[in-house]
Amino acid sequence: MSRNYLAYPHQNESFYDILKKKKAIDLRNNFYIVDLGNGYEDVLPIDTNKKFK
Repeated sequence: MSRNYLAYPHQNESFYDILKKKKAIDLRNNFYIVDLGNGYEDVLPIDTNKKFK
């Protein structure tokens, strides 16, 4: 195995395919922002069942 492959084994996959494989929550038009008051914000999903397909 090459050093590049060991550093990033997903180099031959698209980012979208990686998100589908990990069953990540799709945050496109599905989030709201909570201001934490200390310069940071939290991005939370509205519907946690909306996954990448």
